[in-house]
Amino acid sequence: MDTRSPAPDPLNPSGPPLQEVSQGAMASSPQPQEASPPPPEGPIAWLRRHAVSLLITAALIAVVFLYLDPIDTLKVVIGLGLVIFIHELGHFLAAKWCDVHVTTFSIGFGPALPFCSFQWGETTYKVGMIPLGGYVQMVGEGEATDGEETDNDPRSYRNKSVGQRMLIISAGVIMNVLLGMVCFVGAYLHGVKEIPAAIGAVESGSAAWRAGLRADDDIVRIASRDRPFFDDLRPIVMSTAAGEVVELVVRRPDGTQQTYQVEPRRDEGARFPQLGIVPPFRPELLSFRKAPVPPVIAGSAAARATPPFEPGDRIIAMSDPQNPRQVTPLRPDTREPDRGPDIADYYARLQALAGQTIVVRVLRSQPDGQEKPVDITVPPAFRADLGLRMRFGEIAAVREGGPAAQAGVLAHQDQPPRPGDRIRHIQLPEVDGTTTWLTTGDEKAPDSTVTVRKLDPLLLPYELRQWADRQLARGAEAKLQVRLTVLRTVGHQEAKPVELTLYYDAAYHNDRVTISLPNSPIPLAGLGLAYWVETMVDQVLPDSPASGVLQPNDVILAARLYSLDDHGNLRPGEWFDKLKPHQWAYVDAALQRQPPHRLDLRVQRGESILEVSLEARPDTQHPLEDRGLLLARDYRIQKAEGLAEALSLGTWRVIRFIKYVYMSLYGMISPSGRISPKTMSGPLTIANVSYRVAGEDFWQFLLFIGMISVNLAVVNFLPIPVLDGGHMVFLILEKILGRPVPERLFHIAMYIGLAIILGLMIFVIALDIQRLLFGWF
Repeated sequence: MDTRSPAPDPLNPSGPPLQEVSQGAMASSPQPQEASPPPPEGPIAWLRRHAVSLLITAALIAVVFLYLDPIDTLKVVIGLGLVIFIHELGHFLAAKWCDVHVTTFSIGFGPALPFCSFQWGETTYKVGMIPLGGYVQMVGEGEATDGEETDNDPRSYRNKSVGQRMLIISAGVIMNVLLGMVCFVGAYLHGVKEIPAAIGAVESGSAAWRAGLRADDDIVRIASRDRPFFDDLRPIVMSTAAGEVVELVVRRPDGTQQTYQVEPRRDEGARFPQLGIVPPFRPELLSFRKAPVPPVIAGSAAARATPPFEPGDRIIAMSDPQNPRQVTPLRPDTREPDRGPDIADYYARLQALAGQTIVVRVLRSQPDGQEKPVDITVPPAFRADLGLRMRFGEIAAVREGGPAAQAGVLAHQDQPPRPGDRIRHIQLPEVDGTTTWLTTGDEKAPDSTVTVRKLDPLLLPYELRQWADRQLARGAEAKLQVRLTVLRTVGHQEAKPVELTLYYDAAYHNDRVTISLPNSPIPLAGLGLAYWVETMVDQVLPDSPASGVLQPNDVILAARLYSLDDHGNLRPGEWFDKLKPHQWAYVDAALQRQPPHRLDLRVQRGESILEVSLEARPDTQHPLEDRGLLLARDYRIQKAEGLAEALSLGTWRVIRFIKYVYMSLYGMISPSGRISPKTMSGPLTIANVSYRVAGEDFWQFLLFIGMISVNLAVVNFLPIPVLDGGHMVFLILEKILGRPVPERLFHIAMYIGLAIILGLMIFVIALDIQRLLFGWF
C-alpha cells in the first residue's frame, strides 16, 4: 500500500513539528538560529545505533543466498522497487514543479536500511526497512501542529491551490500508468506470449456447456471484440450483470462458424461470472526453470512411466489406436500446421487407448542444445473405486439444441427431459440385436434379449460412451437411438415415470468436459444433459474398501483428500465441509485426479456423526483416459509490427487490466457478490510470482512489472482516506464547498481509512499464507 506521508498528524498528533523551513517564508516570520553541527559519530556508536537494522539486513541477505537465486531476487527487488520509485517520483516531481518543500523521499517505511539514507539539498532520501510502499513527505501535508511558521510558508503543501494539490496527488498514479504502458509497449515490440481464445475443455453444466460450445472451438469474437485472446474474455464476462448475455462467434475445427448467445454464470466455487471454459494446452510437458519438478502428478500412471518424463519434453508421436504396437506421429494442427502436433489427436489417442499400455515419443533437449527422441512406456490408469453406489440426483442442466432439448420435437413428445427429473433407467440397443437396460430400480428382464444391470450414476457416462463406440464402429449403419425413462414430479403429486426417445449426438462423442467446481454435475455429452449425484449412499458393494465402514442411507457431510508430494510423502488436504446433498460428483472427480486416492469422510448415520477413512482400489473394468501428465499452456506470439501498433496494443492492455481490476473490486462489494474476495493477492503472492516469472523469461517479467504498476495506480486511486484517491475526494469537496473539509471530519476519515487498509493488509496476507504454505484457495 502507498501513502505519501508515513505519519500524517491525525494518525500521529504527538509527532514533532518539522524544523526545516524554507528561506522564502514571509518576511515577518522569525528566522531560526543556526544550530551548531553535532559532533562526529564514532564507528562504535554508529554500530550500536544501527545494530538491529544491520542484523535484519544480514539475515535477509543470508536467506537469499541460501534458498533463492540472488540474480532473480535482485531482478524482483529492482522491478518492484522501480514500481514504487516511479509512483513516488511522480509525487516528488509534481511537488517540485509546484514549488512545494519536500522534506523526505522514502522507498519503504520505517527506519532506513544501513547506508541507504542521505541528505541532498533540502530533502532526505532513504530506503526504509518495510518494503510495503513508500512516501513523499512535504511541509504542510496533514500536520495539525505545524504552527504559524508553516501556515505562512508559501512553499507549504496546504498553501497551494486546489488544482496544484490535485496534480501532486494524481501524479503518482499517472506515472504508474505511464510505466505500465512503457513496459507493455516494450514487450509487444519484442513479442508477447498470449493464450489463444480457444477452448481446451468445457466445464460440465457451465454457461458454455449449456449453450453448446465444444472443446477445440476457437472464439473469433466476443461482444464487439474481434480476434480476442483468452485474457480478453475475462473483463468482458466479469462485467456482465445477472441475466445478461454475451454474443460469441466460434470457429469449429472444420472451418465453419457458429454464433451463440451465452449467459455467464457464477456457480458455487467460482469466484466470478464465468463462461466455463478451460484454456488450451499444447503437447509439451510443463517446465519451470526454477522448479525442476517432474511434470507428472505424483503417484499417477505417468509417474510410473519408464524412462521417466522430464520437464519440457515435447510429445511428437504415440501408440496408434489402430495398431497399439506401432508408434505413429501425431497429426499436424490442421488450423496452424506450423504449430506442430495437434493436441486434439493426443487426447483422442488417450481416449481410444484407455486401459492399455501406451508408448509416448518425446523430443528431449540435450546439454549440447540438440533434441533427442525418447520413447516412454506408460502403464494404464484405472478408476479409483470405493465400492459405493451413490444415489442418483436430479437432472441439473440441459444443453440448448442438444438431443435432450429436442427429444420432444423429434419423438413427438410433449416435454423433453428437464431439470428436476430423475433418471430411472436407460435402454441401449446393441449391435447384435439385444438390449442393455441400466436401471436404478429392480426391473427384471422381460426376455432373453434384454440384459438388466444396476445403474451407477458415476459410471453411466463410461457405459454410454462404450455403447456409442460399438455403434459408431458400424459406420453408416449406426443406430444412435436410446430410450430414457425419467421420474417427474409435477406440483405435489407423486413422481411418475416418463418415457423419452433421444438420439445420441456423435458430434460430442470426443468432447472434453471437466468437473472442477463443487456444483458441477455429471455430463452425458452425447445426450445433452447433466445430472447431480447425491451424497447419500445407496449401496455398499461387498468386499470393497467401503464394506463394513459405510452403510446404505449414510449421508456424507464433508470430505478431505490426501495427496503425495514430490518426495512421495502423504499429506492431508483441507476439509471440504460445505458439501451439499447433490455435490458428490465433485468429490469423486477430485478423488480420480488425486493419487493415492485416499480420503477421510465425515458421515451422518441416523443421529450420529462418524469420521472414517477410505483408500480406493483400482477398478480394472473402468479405465481412465488421463494418465497424470501435466501439459503446458498453449500460447501464440503477438508481436507489434511497429511502434504505432505497439502503442495500440499497450493501450488496450492497460485498459483491459484497469477494467479487470475495477470490475473485480465492484463484484466483491456489490450486493450480488458475483466475485469472491479470495481472488485478491497480497505482497507475499506478488513477490512469489515475481520471483518465478523473473527466473523464466525477461519479457514476461517486464509484462508482470507493467501489470503491477497499473494495479498500484488503480488501487491507490480508490476513494479510501489515506490513499491518493481519498485525498482527491477531499480536494474535490474543498473545490465544491470553497473551503477545506472540517479538520475533525478529516481526522476521523483518516482513522477509518487506516483501519480499512490495515484490515485489508491482514486479510490478503492471510490469503497469501494459505496459498503459499498450505495450497488453499
